[in-house]
Amino acid sequence: MEKKEFKYDAFISYRHCELDKFVAENLHRILETYELPKELKKKLGVKHKAFKRVFRDQEELPLASNLEDPIIEALEDSKYLIVICSPRLKDSLWCKKEIETFKKLRGRKNIFCVLVEGEPSESFPEAVTFDYVEKVLPNGKTKKEKKLVEPLAADVRGKNKNEVLKKLKVEKLRLIAPMYNLDYDDLRQRHKIWKQRHMIHVSLGIALASILFLIYSLFMIIKINMQQNVLSEYHAKSLVSQASDALNKDNRYDAVKLSYQALTDFYDIVMPYTPDAEYMLSESLGMYDAGLSYKAISNMNTDGIASYVKSSFDGKFGAVYDESERLTLFNTKTMSRIITYDIGTYYNEYRFTFIGNELFAFVNSSGNISIVNTSDGSLVKEIEKREYAYLGLIGSEDGAYLVYVDDSKLNIYDVVDDTMIGEIETSKKYMKELYFNEDGKYVFAATTDTKKKEDNMTMHVIKVKDASIKNKVDINAGYISGIVTKGSSAYFLLNESVDINFNLVLMSYDYMTGNTNWLKKESGHWGKFIKRAYDESNHLAIVNYDTVNIFDASNGEFIESYSTGEEIINIFSYTNQELYLVFLKNGKVEYVNTSTHTLVENIGKYELNLNKYSKVALSENGFLIIPNNENRVILYELKTNSDVKEEDIELDYIKDESKLCTDQMKEEYNFKNNSLVSRILYDTDEKVMFVNYTNGDIAIYEVESKKLIKTLTNVGKISHYFGKDIYGRIYIGDSSDSYILDKDYNKVGHIKGLCKLEDDKVIITSNKKYYSIKIYTLDDLKNIAKEYLGDFENID
Repeated sequence: MEKKEFKYDAFISYRHCELDKFVAENLHRILETYELPKELKKKLGVKHKAFKRVFRDQEELPLASNLEDPIIEALEDSKYLIVICSPRLKDSLWCKKEIETFKKLRGRKNIFCVLVEGEPSESFPEAVTFDYVEKVLPNGKTKKEKKLVEPLAADVRGKNKNEVLKKLKVEKLRLIAPMYNLDYDDLRQRHKIWKQRHMIHVSLGIALASILFLIYSLFMIIKINMQQNVLSEYHAKSLVSQASDALNKDNRYDAVKLSYQALTDFYDIVMPYTPDAEYMLSESLGMYDAGLSYKAISNMNTDGIASYVKSSFDGKFGAVYDESERLTLFNTKTMSRIITYDIGTYYNEYRFTFIGNELFAFVNSSGNISIVNTSDGSLVKEIEKREYAYLGLIGSEDGAYLVYVDDSKLNIYDVVDDTMIGEIETSKKYMKELYFNEDGKYVFAATTDTKKKEDNMTMHVIKVKDASIKNKVDINAGYISGIVTKGSSAYFLLNESVDINFNLVLMSYDYMTGNTNWLKKESGHWGKFIKRAYDESNHLAIVNYDTVNIFDASNGEFIESYSTGEEIINIFSYTNQELYLVFLKNGKVEYVNTSTHTLVENIGKYELNLNKYSKVALSENGFLIIPNNENRVILYELKTNSDVKEEDIELDYIKDESKLCTDQMKEEYNFKNNSLVSRILYDTDEKVMFVNYTNGDIAIYEVESKKLIKTLTNVGKISHYFGKDIYGRIYIGDSSDSYILDKDYNKVGHIKGLCKLEDDKVIITSNKKYYSIKIYTLDDLKNIAKEYLGDFENID
C-alpha cells in the first residue's frame, strides 16, 4: 500500500463526447456517494466514505502543447486513474497524454478502464493493453519487448443511456474492489447483504414515519382549523418568496402564477391579501416597464437539459434538442410546443435545419430525413438513408432547397418540385458542416481523407441549381467553425491541429474564380465564430473564446482585438453600423464598436439574471437563450403593455429634496442605528419623515409623536417625495428607482425612471424620452394576470 496521502482517490480521463461524458459524470457521482458496507469499513479502518474526492476535468483543454499545470497536479495527487474507453478515445491526444503521464507516475496497475462502446481492441488505449518487458538474449544483452496485457476493466456497454447507467451501478464494484485489495465477488456479495439489511431498516423507518405522519397529520388538521388565517398568511408569504425566486431566475410565467395565487387562492385555499404579493405581481407583470430593455418574457421547458437551439429565418419558429434525446419544434411567440420527436443519441446542431420558414428538416431516429410543416409538425416527406445515416443538412432561406450529406455523398433536393437535383459522390468523407452563400445559389461542403493522420480538407463550391462543382480548394485544416460570404468572396474560419496544438486558420477565397485571396494563421488559438460587417468598413469579426478580433476582409490584416474576460457564446452583426452584439456566458451583453474602438456593456438594456448561459439564437423580436445545464429555453424581448404611451414633453430634472440628519434629531428620535443614518425626507405637509440609512433601509416616523411607523428594507436611496395618487398611495424615490407605498406604508409597486406623478398616471423617462403609464389598482393587476395565465393555458 502506498503511504502517500492523495488529494484525489481517482482521476477520470475521458473524451468530451456525449456518451463518454455521460458515463464520466455519472461515475463521478456514483463514486463520491458510495459507501463500503459497515463491517468492511471497520475491517479496513475506513472512517469516511469510500471515496473522498474524485477529479474529473470539466472542459476540453485543447490549446496547449503540454498538459495544463492544474491537470498535472491533479494526476500527481490521484491514487488511481479511471479511463472511459470508446473508439473515440484514441482520437484525443489530450487523453493519451493524461494516461501516459499517470502511467509514468503510478504504473499501469493503478489504471482501470470502463468500456462504454465498441470492442476492447478498438477502444482500449495502447498504454494499458501493452507493457514492455526485458528479455535476456543468448549473448547476455537485454532488449525490451512489447507484451500484451489485459487491463482491469468494467464493461458497461448498452443499447441506450438507461441501460449503460444500469450496468454502471453494478460494475462500479469491479473498480472499487481492487482499490481496497478486495475480491470482486466477495465485495458484491457483501454489498448485496448490506443492501438487504438497509432495505429492512428503511422499511421499518417508513412504517414508523407513516405512523408519526398520521399522528402529525391529525394534529395539523386540528391546528389548521384553529389557526386557518395564520396558515393562509404563511402560504401567501411562501408563494411570494417562490415568485421572487422565479423572477430572479428569469421564469416570468411562474412568477406571475405564484404571485397571482398568493392574492387569490392556492389549491382552493383562499389567500389573505398581503402587500408583498401585490408588489410581486406588479413586478412579475412588468406593468411599469416601458419596454426599453430585453427581459425574460416566457420560457419553454424541455424534457432534458437543453443542448442546441435554432430558429427559422423569420424567427417565428424554433427547434431545441435536449439530453433526453428529443427534438422539439416550438412557436417562439407563445413559447409553446408544436411537436416533439424522439431522436436518439449522438445528435448535434448540424442534423436539423429550417428550410425557409414553412418547413423544418431533421435526421430522425432511423437515420432518415424527415421534412415537416413548421405550423403543426405534420410530415411532408421522408428521405430514406442508404448505406450510412445522414451527417448534416442545411435548408435554403428561400425554402427551395435542402442539401444533405452522408459519409461520401452530397445530395441536393428541390423541395418545391419534389425532385432530386443531383448527387455528388467522392472517395473521401464529407464533413457535417454545410453553408450557403448570401444569395443561396451556392453551397460550401468539405471532404476529408480520414486515412491521413494530419489535418486535411477539400472545400467544394457547389452550384445548387444543377449540383455541379464550381470550384474546390485543398486546405490544411481539420475543423470548420464558420463561413461567411460577400460578393464572390468566401471567408472560411477553420482550425488546424498539430499534435495537441491548435491553430486558427482564416482564409479568403474567390469561389467564382477558384483563387485564394489570402490566408492567415494564428498559432495557439481556436476560432469559434466568424461574422462579417454589413457597413462600409469591410471588417471580419473572429471570436476565439473570450476575445473578438477584427480583421480587414480585403487583405486579412489584423486590426484590433477586444477582450471580454469571459467566454463568448455568440456574436451578431448590426446592419449599416460598425457594431457587434456579443453575448457572454455569464449573462452580460456587450457591444464592440469598431468606429469608436470601444467595448462596452449596455447596462440595463439586457437583463439576463442567471449566472451561466450556453446558446443564443435570434427570435422574431428578440433572442432565444439556453441557460447552462437547465431544462428550458428562455425568450427575451423588448415588450411592454399597450397602456404605455410616448409623450412629447420635457420635464425639469428631479431635485434632491432630502436633508442631512442633525445630531439633535438623532437624539430626539433615538434612531435604532444612529451611525447609519444618511439623510431624511419629509412628505408635503411635513407630517411624516422618511429616514434613509446607508444600508438602503427606510425608517418612517410620525413627526409630531416621533413614533416609528414602519421600516422598509432594501429600498436604496430616496431623494424625492412625488406625492399621492387618486387612491391615496404614496410615491417616493429618486431618478433611478421609486416605490409605491399603500396607506400603511407597505411597498406595493416599483417604478424605474419616475419623474412625475399625476392623478391617475405616472411619467417615466429613459434615454431622454418620456412615457406615460396608467396607475394600476389591485383589481387591475389581478385581471391582467388572469388574462396572461389564461393565454398560456389555452396553448395546445
